[in-house]
Amino acid sequence: MYTINLRVDMVHGLLNSPLAHTTSIHILDDDSIFNIFYLYRQVVIGEDEDYEVRLAGGWAWYHERWWYTLAHVCQRWRNLILGSASYLGLCLVCTNGTPVVDMLAHSPPLPLVIDYNAEDPDIAAEDEEGIILALKQRDRVRFGPGIPVSTLRKLIMAIDEEYPILEYLITGPLTEESGSMALRLPTTFQAPHLRHLTLLGFTLLIRSRLLTTAVGLVSFSLFLNNPATYFEPNTLLHWISLMPQLETLMIGFSFPIPRRDL
Repeated sequence: MYTINLRVDMVHGLLNSPLAHTTSIHILDDDSIFNIFYLYRQVVIGEDEDYEVRLAGGWAWYHERWWYTLAHVCQRWRNLILGSASYLGLCLVCTNGTPVVDMLAHSPPLPLVIDYNAEDPDIAAEDEEGIILALKQRDRVRFGPGIPVSTLRKLIMAIDEEYPILEYLITGPLTEESGSMALRLPTTFQAPHLRHLTLLGFTLLIRSRLLTTAVGLVSFSLFLNNPATYFEPNTLLHWISLMPQLETLMIGFSFPIPRRDL
């Protein structure tokens, strides 16, 4: 957080300096303004955040929408930002209250972040439709899906086939209701560029294409809250053998397991 504040202060300091009162910011060349935008970016998604914050949902709202206001200042700023969308890591955020249909129809084809409040027991019908529509954009989903527990079972089956640019899959609400859930991702689901995987309350099968194709995983976190989600240690060893870049492994249990397995 200190680093973010420092970067924002750098931008504010430039705009509020004595020079700014006598000289228009438009005197700056494009490269200088672009560098300011680059420093203004928020923390890269998936880094320096507690996993409980990410699982709760709504996290990406504050991080991935940083460029929205800047792009509406003037046409020049908008062109600079959208012209370097890949370098700046721009994404569109699908979250509670977002008119996903209109956003997809009238926005550039940027990667999508699906991040709904996972602790909201009463998700609006429009938001549920928005999640389904966003999940169908398989070639654009980069982060997802934060889904409320009340609709998780229904919508999880929509996550099938290949998601070619998906880098972060962080799902599984931290609620008491989720303790009775044993979820299962479709065996056809795969994400060859997945880097961070965090699942709560999911059963993973040995034949899952997700774990056999996600060879670039850097972090892998499993939180088992139901005996039905338990798997044999040899299964875990098989998965890890397919992850040569793995740096962080976290496994949590909220029920007794055999001592020999532990």
